[in-house]
Amino acid sequence: MEIYPVDQSHVEAKYQRPNISQRSITVRYIWSDLVDAWATRNQNLIDEIWDDVISDLDSGYAAYAYVSAIGINA
Repeated sequence: MEIYPVDQSHVEAKYQRPNISQRSITVRYIWSDLVDAWATRNQNLIDEIWDDVISDLDSGYAAYAYVSAIGINA
């Protein structure tokens, strides 16, 4: 899964988070749950899965609570 941070171009400089870059993470352990949630448009389950995924990012995971895009590839 590729995670693209939120576009901060409209955020005042003093509130911007520096050095937020694209991240990649393996999500095989939740893949089938994510696909099922996506297919059934289960937003609550997707949110739970997302919280699980970003907690695995270690440092700076809170910076990815809101993102501009997520790339999923099988």
